[in-house]
Amino acid sequence: MDWVRQSLGADWMAFENILKTALDTPHALLTTIDQYILNRPGKQIRPALALSAAGVCGTPGPLSHAVAAIAEMIHTASLLHDDVADNAQTRRGKESVQKQFGPRAAIMLGDFWLARALQILIQHNGTHLLPLYANVIEDLSEGEIFQMEKAKTLDITLADYYTVCKKKTASLFHVSVMSGVLSVPNSSTTETYRPFLSRAAYHMGMAFQIRDDLADVTQDLAEAKITLPLLGALRQAGDERFRPQVILWIRSLEKEDLTAHDQLISFIKDHKGREYAQKVFNHHKEQARERIGHLPNSVWKECLLTISDM
Repeated sequence: MDWVRQSLGADWMAFENILKTALDTPHALLTTIDQYILNRPGKQIRPALALSAAGVCGTPGPLSHAVAAIAEMIHTASLLHDDVADNAQTRRGKESVQKQFGPRAAIMLGDFWLARALQILIQHNGTHLLPLYANVIEDLSEGEIFQMEKAKTLDITLADYYTVCKKKTASLFHVSVMSGVLSVPNSSTTETYRPFLSRAAYHMGMAFQIRDDLADVTQDLAEAKITLPLLGALRQAGDERFRPQVILWIRSLEKEDLTAHDQLISFIKDHKGREYAQKVFNHHKEQARERIGHLPNSVWKECLLTISDM
């Protein structure tokens, strides 16, 4: 992402300035927690998507910088809330906000970031984009609740998993890109490239989530989460036959039976669950890059290709 940030140059700096200004508050606890987050902000892919999409369709301006900040703020707010729902102990290599400052502080800070995001939208005359943000916040909430439901029943299917990925990850990738597209004056260029950008955003979001699930399979199993590597193994082994056994292993894991963890890892290995997930990841990555390939050559296109290759 360093190359992307450098390539976005002044537009990236403008985004950062809006973000920092938006979070300014006289309240000491809010300031302390904000700094705790901003000191390790993550890759900030979503604002990069917004700015790159704006550049493809026109000249990024103040509203483009604003929607980049809004994308990052909605994403961070959703993580703050999700960490409370999941009782997550870490985030980005250090203690989560809910662990460090308590769940009440994490929830209220998430609400604060969402409120400030809406204020930015109003300040930059972007209220025509409000339906986009309302829809994505709804998707993020529904995706988390649906995931919580399936964590109890353990009957999640491949279709269910893709629904969660779409609502919890791809939806915000899509909104980041489309808000960037709509942040520049409408033109024939916008209409020409909008469909390619829309589909590229969806596929990048799906690939991003699946890549994370591949990287985190051991930790996800330790937390009794069913993700694509395990679902892929079930698909290839025979779901109807092996699902009862998998559920027994997961219930044992919930009782801290570490033997069950090893059995699940072996099941995934024996039935090539990682390979299955990798193929799905490759499909979405290739689809994203194919759509981006239709865009005109520019630094903005190169930024999108770089992000899709992460």
